[in-house]
Amino acid sequence: MYKTKNVILLVILAGFVVGIGWFIARDRRSLTRHVQGQKQVWYCPMHPWIKSDKPGVCPICGMALVPGHQHNETPLVKIPGYISVEISQQKQQLAGIRTALVGKNTVVKTIRAAGRVAYDEDLYKAEVRYVEDYIAYTRLDRRLNQGSYTIQDAQRKLKEEELDLIHMGATEQTITQLQTNKFPDHSLLVSHGDGAQIFAEVFGEDLGFVDVGQKAIIDVPDYHETFNGTVTSIDPIIDPMSQTARVRIYINAENDLHSNMFVNVSMPVELNEAIVIPRDAVMDTGLRKVVFVEKGEGQFEPREIKTGWETDDGFEVKSGLKEGERIAVNGNFLLDSESRVQAGLEDNNHV
Repeated sequence: MYKTKNVILLVILAGFVVGIGWFIARDRRSLTRHVQGQKQVWYCPMHPWIKSDKPGVCPICGMALVPGHQHNETPLVKIPGYISVEISQQKQQLAGIRTALVGKNTVVKTIRAAGRVAYDEDLYKAEVRYVEDYIAYTRLDRRLNQGSYTIQDAQRKLKEEELDLIHMGATEQTITQLQTNKFPDHSLLVSHGDGAQIFAEVFGEDLGFVDVGQKAIIDVPDYHETFNGTVTSIDPIIDPMSQTARVRIYINAENDLHSNMFVNVSMPVELNEAIVIPRDAVMDTGLRKVVFVEKGEGQFEPREIKTGWETDDGFEVKSGLKEGERIAVNGNFLLDSESRVQAGLEDNNHV
């Protein structure tokens, strides 16, 4: 009976030893595969496509090659032609790679246009005719004994002239002022100390951001001065040659400005709050826009993003990034070339 128990204990002990040996052997095989999956290579920090299987110098710039690893196992490729890369701190410093935190900001788009100090003889003459006819109409309206036909005819003529004024860039407010003041706008011919009109030629794609009452900044290069202005009207017709529409801006200029003097016009427009990243952070391949997201310990992941408005500070990001992530904002060309080269090497290793 004791012999039987001893045999059973020996069998159990032997099984236990065999099991431990199997687990140790499995871990060693796994470790061996991991070590063998990393091949020691040397890179040039400034020319990452220069690689060697032993230490040396770059044949292009003479810089000493730095050690790295080339993985034989295929990592996950999220973007065709790109792969996540590991960049040492030394290489990041040499290449000037800088990162920044992704966050939301107010999207500000500035509409810029070339302009000039107003000189519009045709509109001035049209205003003169309208004022004369309006005064004549008011006098007819008081003398009702002249007959309703004469009054209706005058009303019809005034309506036609009002349409002409609007097509030439006047507004309903301008027409009301002509009726009240009973004289044309002299700033259409010459500016004076009380103010001046500016004609800005705004491209059709930007007209949707411009509205009456909007603030504008007028820079006069000849005088080295800047004036604040307000948009008073927007022409309803786009010029077929330049594809621009005339935006009229009133400025309170203390100094006299010469008619047709060249000016630069800028109109900042606040759109909404969104994620905005610098232009230098985006690599535009023509097919897609790519940024590099820092994942920690020198790892950078290529990420495709969808952009919205191009703003003063960069690009609005519609999708692809989240607040709190950190992206490379400088030295992206090194990351781009390293990622593409590594992806190409992986493709060649599996052909």
